[in-house]
This record gives sequence, C-alpha cells and structure tokens, in this order.
Amino acid sequence: MNETILIAVISVLAVFVIASLIIGVLNVSKINAIMDYSEDGDLVTNLDKYYNNVRELQRKLKMSQEGVMSDRITACDRKFNLSLSKTGIVNFDAFDDVFGKQSFALAILDQYNTGFVITSLYGTNSSNTYVREIKDGKSAIPLLEEEQEAVTKAMTGRMNSDGGLNG
Repeated sequence: MNETILIAVISVLAVFVIASLIIGVLNVSKINAIMDYSEDGDLVTNLDKYYNNVRELQRKLKMSQEGVMSDRITACDRKFNLSLSKTGIVNFDAFDDVFGKQSFALAILDQYNTGFVITSLYGTNSSNTYVREIKDGKSAIPLLEEEQEAVTKAMTGRMNSDGGLNG
C-alpha cells in the first residue's frame, strides 16, 4: 500500500513538474515576443515608451474631440442666429364695424431683427393679408401702429397679450 501511495505522489509531482514546464515555456515565449519589440532588450523602458505613446494619443484624441465639438457649436450658433426665432403678435380690430380682435399683426424675426410681418385685416365683407419685409428692425414701407408694436415685441421679447413669452 505504501508503494501505491508513493506512485500516486510521484505521479502528481510529475504532473505538476510537467505543467510548470509548459507554463514556463509559454511565459518565456510571451516575454520573448515582447522583447522582440525592444531594440535594446530593456522591457521596462519599452513599456514606459508604450504608455507614454498611449497617453499622447489620449491627449490628441481629447483635443480633436474638443475641436470637433467647438466647430459644431460654432456652426449651431451661426444657424441659430439666422433662424426666425423671435416673434411678436398683436390682435386688434381693424375696422370700426368689426369686433373681437380678429385682425392681427405677426412679426417673425431672426437674431439680427431681420424677417417679416404678416398682417391680416378682417372686415365684414373681406379679409386681406399683407407681408412686409423687416431689416434691422425697420421696414422700407410705413408700418401700421399694430405692426410696429408686433415688431417691437419680437425685438424685445415682451409678453404677448395672452401672457405667452415671445421667442
């Protein structure tokens, strides 16, 4: 029985020795593969160079992402400044015989106060709509009092008559 135990112990030891040799050979081959990239055989120096390169790439990537984001923000700002985002509306009675403030002047402007005013005059027998161009907050054609009020509301962002905030 002692012989059986001795053979089992020797077999287990042999398996451990063989496994250790295989693992050692694999590790040596990995180390050799890493060392192949080393010109002078100094693994620590090469790893240091590698990590410095990684840090430099991360820095460049961050800078390029910030540059791309900055370019996108600038493009969005340009587009926003040209968008018709400021509004003002005035409802009024255009004629003495019509009530309910069914006529209106609607000013729609961009950030440079350029855009247009749409005016609808509602009467008992007719309804007329007009459009007037606005540049820098002014019209080449004289504006009705209500049209000018709508333009002023759009430029200043004052509240509409219904309590809503202009654009």
